[in-house]
Amino acid sequence: MIKKSQFAFALGMAFASFFAGAAPIQLITNGGFETGTFAGWTVTDLAGGSGSWFIDDANGTTPLSGQSTMGPASGSFYAVTDQFGQGTHVLEQFFIVPVGATSVALSFDMFMNDWDSGPIVNPVGLNDDTAGANQHARVDIMTALAGAFSTAALDIVASPVPPGVDAGADPHAYTPYLFDITALVTPGSTYKLRFGEVDNQSFFNQGVDNVSILADTAQVPEPASLVLFGLGLAGLASARRRKTV
Repeated sequence: MIKKSQFAFALGMAFASFFAGAAPIQLITNGGFETGTFAGWTVTDLAGGSGSWFIDDANGTTPLSGQSTMGPASGSFYAVTDQFGQGTHVLEQFFIVPVGATSVALSFDMFMNDWDSGPIVNPVGLNDDTAGANQHARVDIMTALAGAFSTAALDIVASPVPPGVDAGADPHAYTPYLFDITALVTPGSTYKLRFGEVDNQSFFNQGVDNVSILADTAQVPEPASLVLFGLGLAGLASARRRKTV
């Protein structure tokens, strides 16, 4: 025979399991670049330019031009742009907002070293192949079908970090960024996160690490919890019947 105390404990555990919230879901793959590769990411460079995005380590200099950097924000690797001449470089990853998402948070660490002391934000956007000066970095949440270099309003859901650079002398330390993007995205829809920079004046290093998009979802009981909860209710009903008889 199950004692009342044992039954109460079991029923309490059933309630706790039934109402327990799910853990946040990570929507970004390889956000710390600790694979030492761009697994999960897509790198696109504007044709005819110099340089690209690179996976770099903690040696303190960029892989092509040898400019000073802070290295990884954590771990062994980070992503950074580097070049010998003008260029435009984009780093993107698709992400799907899960159905039932109740909150979505974007976070990353980033520095923007502009050795020309800009920013210079040309209306042409992410395009170094222009008669005018253009040197800046940006971060955007894009529609799934947007082109890699597009800055058209219909392709950009939001620009958490608008076109610009870090102020002051280079090299810069990482700036940690955190944004609540819940109201900007729709559960069940696909988007792209884009880091992009353009340079046609001097060296430019956009460094990124610890990229994360975390989604919380509505509380959904696990099947085992439902069974335990059901058994608890059934036991309670049986106990009430015996008491009545």
